Amino acid sequence: MSEQNSLQKIEKYNENKVVRVSQELYQLEKIRWRMSTLGYRLLFAISQSVSSIEEEILPDVGFEKQSLFKYLGLDNNNDKYNRLAETLVEVGQNMLQFATRKKNGAQVWQGYTWITAYNLAVDEKYVQICINPKVRKFLMQLNKYACIQPKYYLKLSSDYQNWFYPYFKNYVKLHQWKVSIEDLKNALELTDSPTYDPQKNKNANERFLSDVIGIRINEKVKAEQRAAKAEKRAAKLIEWDYVIDKKTQKPVGTLAAITQHTDINVTASAVKTGRSYTHLVFFMSEKTATVSNARKEKDASQNQAEADMGKRQQTRKRSGKNQDMRSIMQDLFSSEPSAQAIPNPAFVPMPEKEPKRFNYDEDQIKELAKMSKMTFAQMVEKLKLLHDENGYYKMA
Repeated sequence: MSEQNSLQKIEKYNENKVVRVSQELYQLEKIRWRMSTLGYRLLFAISQSVSSIEEEILPDVGFEKQSLFKYLGLDNNNDKYNRLAETLVEVGQNMLQFATRKKNGAQVWQGYTWITAYNLAVDEKYVQICINPKVRKFLMQLNKYACIQPKYYLKLSSDYQNWFYPYFKNYVKLHQWKVSIEDLKNALELTDSPTYDPQKNKNANERFLSDVIGIRINEKVKAEQRAAKAEKRAAKLIEWDYVIDKKTQKPVGTLAAITQHTDINVTASAVKTGRSYTHLVFFMSEKTATVSNARKEKDASQNQAEADMGKRQQTRKRSGKNQDMRSIMQDLFSSEPSAQAIPNPAFVPMPEKEPKRFNYDEDQIKELAKMSKMTFAQMVEKLKLLHDENGYYKMA
């Protein structure tokens, strides 16, 4: 391991403290990163642990081994050491990949590993991880981030659910997210799968919608498509249903799980171009039962004491202010219940009219500025927008 770096020891976790994941990771046309469920969980834990470090040189992170097993859901697994070792290898090998262009138009491909070294020993208390300093900004950039909490994402059981959840959190304030199915396949590294290749399977996109997204067409959508075809117009967006498990008759799949287990509701509608489905529009909203709690936790996180996952252990005397904060901090494995996923948006459709937008992200403002032949700053001033703490611009 690195000899020049200090070691930040992580003894326990706070399930309420947010993981701040840079929004730069969610540019489908530029960046690709994909892992297993355990890989995502470990990467989010690393991100949470270093989020408050101000030192120029990142310290190595030392996770208390038994606590990390429990966090990853491996504490009762007889093969937990091998599973953890495989996850460390996965995080080390699955690179963050970029495809961008220089100002002169030249194509550039780049790749960065998340970690550069690790040490896992049966007879040692800590699992030591050395973080690649080149990915520092993606782990620590706080001016633009999606906030996700362990108490929600630890309940997501598939890699698709863990991949999509931060994306939806990134767009939830905009209420809708439209994306091409091909971009999603590319980002999820499914372009080489014959199951989802339209050249090899005529129902490839329908299989993608059911298997990966977890939605199925309903009679209301079919009726609207027939009416639109007869009237020679574009079909209105109507939410599809969640996929239903044949045995339990309960909603299953990526969107159903995210709605059931996290702080947001998500549904979707597939958009046809000609005879094929080419795009998806996701509809997102925060659950009213979690909004106020989330705001309180966000305010509290600014003054958290050292016993929390994201803070360095200190030898100096704690301030009285931090002592007062101890009452709000809990271990990741406390029994605090999460919000209930009621109502289920798949069966209580959202209004078909597109909601009025009061929040804009940076890319939207750049596009508006380009169309109006204005600078970014001029467009912000014209629209009278304020930059909030989540990286969005909202109307004053």
